[in-house]
Amino acid sequence: MFFDSHRLARSTFPLISPAPAPRPTASAASFGIGLAARGARVRVAGLAGDHPALAKRLEGMGIHLGSELEIIQREAGALIVRVGNTRVALGAGMAHKILVTLSA
Repeated sequence: MFFDSHRLARSTFPLISPAPAPRPTASAASFGIGLAARGARVRVAGLAGDHPALAKRLEGMGIHLGSELEIIQREAGALIVRVGNTRVALGAGMAHKILVTLSA
């Protein structure tokens, strides 16, 4: 039986991809959006932790780094926020991960 070590090495050890680009981190003045008062205008500063699926879902809702949001309603940790002319509901778990700063 013929043994091809080169082919075995290729199939056993996957290629190593380059490190992902660093994500922007929120400043020290940022806080969780769940702490914002009703009627407050805030700007998205980042996400707490590494949550690529959450970032993609928020992008689909129109919420991205630098977006300005207005807190419309707070209810048991969940929020309704205004993004431009659209209202978006954020569950408590999702809201807990969004870091914001106060808008000027």
